[in-house]
Amino acid sequence: MTQIDGPPKIAARHSPETVTRTFRIDRDVDAKLGGLSSEGRVSMNQIANKALRRYVEWEANAERFGTVTTSGSTIKKFFDYLNVEQAKEMGRWWGENQAPGIITFWFKKFDFDSVLKALEFLGAQYGRAFTSDYSFDGSIHTLIVKHDMGLKASVFYAEAVKAAFSHLGFGTDIFVTDDQVIAISPPDPAHPLNRSYEGAKDLKYPTSATSRPVQIPRKGLGDGENEIEVLPEKRPRQLSRRQSTSRSLRGETEGPA
Repeated sequence: MTQIDGPPKIAARHSPETVTRTFRIDRDVDAKLGGLSSEGRVSMNQIANKALRRYVEWEANAERFGTVTTSGSTIKKFFDYLNVEQAKEMGRWWGENQAPGIITFWFKKFDFDSVLKALEFLGAQYGRAFTSDYSFDGSIHTLIVKHDMGLKASVFYAEAVKAAFSHLGFGTDIFVTDDQVIAISPPDPAHPLNRSYEGAKDLKYPTSATSRPVQIPRKGLGDGENEIEVLPEKRPRQLSRRQSTSRSLRGETEGPA
């Protein structure tokens, strides 16, 4: 039940970005607004504006796209039923197939700025599945995603971020702990996280672009959450001088039949 009295007017003594509208609301809603206002010590206008912004930026599109809301404990339980490889596969699928469609639907474009805005929406602002922080020092983009749902959730987010950035043509180093994902673009072998890798035991996920040792779950030891095996990087086999000379001589003496 909404009534608008006349055209919107620019609010006097307020920001030129605001307008004044008159709404008629249900009595029980008004009572709850008053309670929230007193409890939070904020004006009813602030609460109403926040609620309207959430609706136009999140709820309206969420309804159209079929987004559902669930608790963090339910999501964590979902990840508990996956092993590490399944979490990686799910994250890769989401980043390659779902993320571009959702972001384009929400913001009518798919670029770096809209990806960051989507992380803000899905994270602390509306979805509340995680929090994110982004910085750019003029040469390196650094994205940090924090959560409290364990390593498998980190693996899921890592693959999703890597796939989404790949759509934009960005190479990315990914570092993962039990409660956060750090993405660095472009990949930088000289970055402190790369240099300190040997002593950083909580980095349990390989980078996507450098040649550091790759850590994978050992076969036959459960889902890989607690048991990690470090595989050395494969290097080309080097021939001894004698082997090299022998092959060279055979190449000179052996011709086509």
